Amino acid sequence: MNYCRIALSFVLLVFATGNLPAIEKNNRNRWATPVKKGPDKEVPGYLINLGPTGARGTLESKSFTVKYIFAGSPAVGKLKLDDVITGVNGKPFKTEHQFGHHLTRMKKFPKVGYEGPLMDFGNAIEDSEGKDGKLTLSVTRGGKKMDVVIQLEAIGQFSKTYPYACKKSVSIAEAAMKYLSNNEHIRREPCHAKCMSGLALLAAGKTDEVKKLVYSWNKIPKFGIWVWPASYQCILLSEYYLATKDKAVLPTIQGLVDVLEKGQVADMADYKDRTHGKMGNVGHKFRTGGFGHNTNVGGYGTMTITTALAVTAFELAKDCGAKVDQKKIDLALAYVRKSTTKTGYIGYHTHRGAYSASGRQGLAIIAHRLAGENKQNNDYIKLASLGLSNSKKYLNDAHADNILAVCWGLLGANVSGDEKALRDMMDYNKAWLNMARCHDGSFVSLPGRDMYDKGYYMSSRIHLTAAMALVLSMEKPKLQLLQK
Repeated sequence: MNYCRIALSFVLLVFATGNLPAIEKNNRNRWATPVKKGPDKEVPGYLINLGPTGARGTLESKSFTVKYIFAGSPAVGKLKLDDVITGVNGKPFKTEHQFGHHLTRMKKFPKVGYEGPLMDFGNAIEDSEGKDGKLTLSVTRGGKKMDVVIQLEAIGQFSKTYPYACKKSVSIAEAAMKYLSNNEHIRREPCHAKCMSGLALLAAGKTDEVKKLVYSWNKIPKFGIWVWPASYQCILLSEYYLATKDKAVLPTIQGLVDVLEKGQVADMADYKDRTHGKMGNVGHKFRTGGFGHNTNVGGYGTMTITTALAVTAFELAKDCGAKVDQKKIDLALAYVRKSTTKTGYIGYHTHRGAYSASGRQGLAIIAHRLAGENKQNNDYIKLASLGLSNSKKYLNDAHADNILAVCWGLLGANVSGDEKALRDMMDYNKAWLNMARCHDGSFVSLPGRDMYDKGYYMSSRIHLTAAMALVLSMEKPKLQLLQK
């Protein structure tokens, strides 16, 4: 059956009923699809992490079913496989969770976020850690109901201003950094995770470790490379130079700028006849000043997130003394602004589209902040900050890589200087962050509502752990891209 016809039928169903279905069957078969490498390769599938308990499971509408328990974790000897968790700390799960369907072609977002068992469980972790650490789970095992007590570390609760003036934030950030430190696996990670890990280590003052990572990446790529790795490489090398003044990376930074500049659309008229596989003619998806997936501007057109990412790389490279064409930066920023609605929503190609936008909004804020203090940039940052507040329920529902949205959405909220945007994003997603925490100090990706999300399969742990190490230590930012 034609995929587009299926998607259209579903959208019409949503509008007709006004409701989203509860959790999709088998989480689109990902419950039983494991990663092929990394620390989660022994886990049987893309499961819901049950916070620092060390257990993971599937999520039904009002319960979790345990499907994996990590050795040496608090859940060992307490929970058993196929235990059904129906409540926590004496409170049954009453609200039905709604993953809903994918957000790709919806014209408006559902009113619900991750309310239900996910939020209830995450809030219970917060309560227990603020007391004696005892987390009491209501469990059905073999038809029998019982209470199971998991002993967590009593590390306290997040402050009202977290990650600012918050001992728990400091403790969790230090644990995440310890997990990253001297982890050789980082060098084999995708560019997103590699860059964020380097930035987190750099922010923690671990310059010797960052030097090894940077030197392994200190090579000018060939033209045609994707915009993603070129931008992330430029960002890390630039921040490394600004922190260390190690001139060995300067030629590569300039080379990366040159490659990226060639990858920007100068005139969309040059692409009016462009076709892309079964999509046919995609010339209307190219925009002047924008960047696509790769530097030879192939694929299906320009995108706001790669454009904002490239501008971030340009601005940091400029701070290192690299020669960057200011006209190209101005064109790119103009493209991002044209793709932003009056509510601060930033579309995928233009202002249209219904993917969750927090990653694009956060990156756009950072790019405009780095571009300098002026009325146009300041007004835009206020607009994009409004968009972040509106996106608080969809932080984890991003297209292709949900970790990108969590990372840049939260970092951008802080850089914005907008206290409401920061609080909206951090406070609403507090329980989610507790659920993403693992017993060993790392963070792991949780399933969201976009059917094309592959963040877990690209970097199940390293990317999000590095991102959260930065987020939870934002009170003392040491990186240029995190300055307000």
